[in-house]
Amino acid sequence: MTVPHLTPTTFAQVLANAQALLAEYGGKVAYRMGADLDGSPVGCDCSAFVARACGQRKNAAGVWYNTDRIHDDAHSGPHKRWRQIDAPTPGCIGVYPGKTRNGNRVAGHVWVVEDVAACRTIECSSSGKGIARRTRVAWFAEGALGNGRPIIWAEFVGAL
Repeated sequence: MTVPHLTPTTFAQVLANAQALLAEYGGKVAYRMGADLDGSPVGCDCSAFVARACGQRKNAAGVWYNTDRIHDDAHSGPHKRWRQIDAPTPGCIGVYPGKTRNGNRVAGHVWVVEDVAACRTIECSSSGKGIARRTRVAWFAEGALGNGRPIIWAEFVGAL
C-alpha cells in the first residue's frame, strides 16, 4: 500500500489530507506504535498520521519524527517542519510531549485540528481504534493539558 506524497502549504491542505486519510484508512488500520502507513503489516501511530497529513513520512532525511521531536521542533526550534502558533485553527496540529513517570517512558500525542468550535480532531490513537475523528473538549480549553503536559498548537512549515 503506497500513500501519496503531497506537500501541503496551507492549513486547508493539511486538513484535507487528514480527512482523506480518515476516509481511506479510518476503521481499517490498527494503531501500532512506531508504524507508518506503508509498513507490513500496515499500521499507524499518531506521529505517522500527522506526518502523512502534512505530506511527509515519519522518517525523513534520516530523522525520526515522534511526538517529542515534533513538539521540540515546533516549540523551541529549529522549526524544520513545524512552528508554534498562538491558538488552534483547523488544519494545525496539537501536540504534547512524552514524559518519564516512575522510570517508565509515557508517550506524548499529536493530532490534526478539524473544528475548533466543535473541539474536533482527526488523530490516530490506541484508545480511538486507529485513525478516527474525536471530540476532545478539554484539549481546547486555555492552558489545556494532555496527560498532565502542556498542549501546544503548531503549523506545518515545510519538508526537510
